Amino acid sequence: MERSNEIIGTQKIDDDILVASTLAEEEINEEEPPKRKLIVHKIAVDLEAVRNVIEKDKTRFFAKLGFLKPRHEEIECESVLLFYEPFLIAKANYFLDYYENKTYRTTVGDNATEVVVFGQTLKPEVMSERVKGVRKRSHKEIVFDAQERVIHKAIEQIALNRTGREIDPTKLPSAPAEPEPEKVLKECGEKARKLGVSLFNTLEDIICKRPPNIGRIVEEVFEVTEHAVVYTPIYEARCRHLKTGEIKIIPISGVTGKMLSL
Repeated sequence: MERSNEIIGTQKIDDDILVASTLAEEEINEEEPPKRKLIVHKIAVDLEAVRNVIEKDKTRFFAKLGFLKPRHEEIECESVLLFYEPFLIAKANYFLDYYENKTYRTTVGDNATEVVVFGQTLKPEVMSERVKGVRKRSHKEIVFDAQERVIHKAIEQIALNRTGREIDPTKLPSAPAEPEPEKVLKECGEKARKLGVSLFNTLEDIICKRPPNIGRIVEEVFEVTEHAVVYTPIYEARCRHLKTGEIKIIPISGVTGKMLSL
């Protein structure tokens, strides 16, 4: 998928002070995403070809331990139906400029009784440690809390199936697109399955990973730069084991003619 120059969804937070313990309860305000791109793959494999694939390999789908297969006549293909399966493809950027809580330990002189750092008076602690069971000479340390300013950037390309589960985008078949995708889906009716995924909520959960030790957020930006829904044709073959009654639904890509499970 070529990168789009159009910013099609942006979310931004500017906070003066956020306490780390309450950050998990904060939510990024959602903006209504612009119209997404719709792609419907053309069918390249007909029903007869799919039936031949199923008939040839149907015992493999019921194999036990990978090699104990039933006899060919024990498996019956009851039906083969065509559906259009939707997938959400998106590319998103996440930017987080924040202060990270840190604790520092610094060795001081053995004779030091106090250390003044930026007007704060610190009392040294006497420390001792063992290395491979041998006690080392004790020393004094001061311990103080500080914040480091950190910038975190992430660019992610995400592919989700219709239930919201993340999949490998490289496994989605590539095929020529229908010139009138809305018309094709309308003609398919219920054979075109519904996409039950909230774009921003799902992508936010995957990409926007705030570290647990944030002290203060300077700026937080989440933007979707590409957004498309891809419908690909999938034949579902219903096969039954005549001796056990076991039923398996075998998905076959209408683009490649191979088994497809995403």
